[in-house]
Amino acid sequence: MLTLLAMSCRQATLPEADARTGELAAGQRIFLRKCASCHNSNGDGKTVTASRFPYANLIDGVWRSDGSPEAIERQIRRGRDPMPKFEGKLTDEQIRQAVAYVLELSRAGAAAGGKGSALRSLGEEGAGGVKR
Repeated sequence: MLTLLAMSCRQATLPEADARTGELAAGQRIFLRKCASCHNSNGDGKTVTASRFPYANLIDGVWRSDGSPEAIERQIRRGRDPMPKFEGKLTDEQIRQAVAYVLELSRAGAAAGGKGSALRSLGEEGAGGVKR
């Protein structure tokens, strides 16, 4: 009986969509708490604090770097004037979640032509590869 129970547990796998949705939801919470004051909740960068900085907009297709997940992670970790560094303020996992959410904002911005609200349903798939 115990063998049958163990075998049935092995066959069940977690759906990937649920893991991705969870990661994006966590990334959204981090983004709203730590990033939206400069980048705005929709990622367009139109805030009193940062609207004068060209790279505050995360949905217009213009990156300070190449826009890869690695480059975004490096930017979040190390910062770059005027953006503060978040290494030591966020865990590695939180930084990865924030990167995933920023990339989703970017994809949504590409789908919307870089204008308007880039926030999308967390269950919805992105619109292709990295646009920036």
